[in-house]
Amino acid sequence: MSNDPLQPLADLVVKDGVGLGGLTPALRGKALALVWAGMPPTVMDERAVNVALKHLLAGAASFIDTDHVELRRWLVDAGWLWRDGFGREYRRVDPGGVPEADRSLAQALAAIDVGAWAASQRQAREAERLARRAAWQARQGGPA
Repeated sequence: MSNDPLQPLADLVVKDGVGLGGLTPALRGKALALVWAGMPPTVMDERAVNVALKHLLAGAASFIDTDHVELRRWLVDAGWLWRDGFGREYRRVDPGGVPEADRSLAQALAAIDVGAWAASQRQAREAERLARRAAWQARQGGPA
């Protein structure tokens, strides 16, 4: 078994149509950690948060089947994104303040470009899939 804190997330980002509510709490935390890591670590208004989340849902978090509004609520409710009482100011929670179960993952994600990492995971999985298909076709005597 791998000690890589990113491995469970790597298995998740290659999927499509993942609903946050259908994930186990542990996997949901990993998905939210990826989104958290892709958010700017600055004070943002709601419009800026929405823009950032839309960008993530089109890229690194494209495996999540939701819209930016629901995703923003998940982040706030789960403790990944701080929101003032009026909804005018948002901040990404500091790494030490994220849910304890995902702190090591958050630290690992904060050190990388999550968009590039997610894209590389998807490319690697597609290459594996194509290699398996070529091997199967070769065993069947067909074209590779």
